[in-house]
Amino acid sequence: MSLGNVQLKKICWNRPSNAASQHSRQITRLYCQPPTPHVDRPMSSTIVRRLLSTDQRRLAAHFQRLDRHSLHARFGAGISPYRASLYADSVFTAEALVYGAFPDGCLRAVAELRPLPNAWPKRAEAAFSVEPRWQGRGIGDRLMHRVLTVAQNRGIRELHLLCLPGNLRMQNLAQKHRARLHRLPGQVEAHLTRPFPTPFSITQEMAGEYRALADAMFQWRR
Repeated sequence: MSLGNVQLKKICWNRPSNAASQHSRQITRLYCQPPTPHVDRPMSSTIVRRLLSTDQRRLAAHFQRLDRHSLHARFGAGISPYRASLYADSVFTAEALVYGAFPDGCLRAVAELRPLPNAWPKRAEAAFSVEPRWQGRGIGDRLMHRVLTVAQNRGIRELHLLCLPGNLRMQNLAQKHRARLHRLPGQVEAHLTRPFPTPFSITQEMAGEYRALADAMFQWRR
């Protein structure tokens, strides 16, 4: 699902230079684990946490693992994995909130929440990307639930998502969370309304982040 105000307008499927290819391979070696052969593990063990600027290379590596179809679905345009990885440099701003899912200890799915400036009531746009091998396993649902909770806790009343007409998986996911779909020329827009923050929603977000922190400490001590 692509963010309307951050779509990449000027990049296409250009073949990267030799230096760019070498840089991509370096990122892959450092931040990409090989595809997990057994992806039937329970999604309840998936860690979802906020990504920070220190995760920039992990995010770039995630974008490089997306295939052509997944990149098109995420950015709304045909771009190369290398060009998509460059987008990771601009994601971590003061406005954007980025969350990642780690089902096997590696970043496999990402959700980006970007509030719209000067909007009242407060509105935001969201975008999701899931690596092909991990699609259809509930990771997107986990990320959607976290993004909706985060939006609610920040007083965002309306959440907008854009996706391609053929991206039925994301449309179904949005409808599962009570989104209203509006079919436009060349895209589908999903609208979700969020309630005001509650003690329960705030506790949910805090518990998720504490769990991720505890898991990270456990992995570091192994």
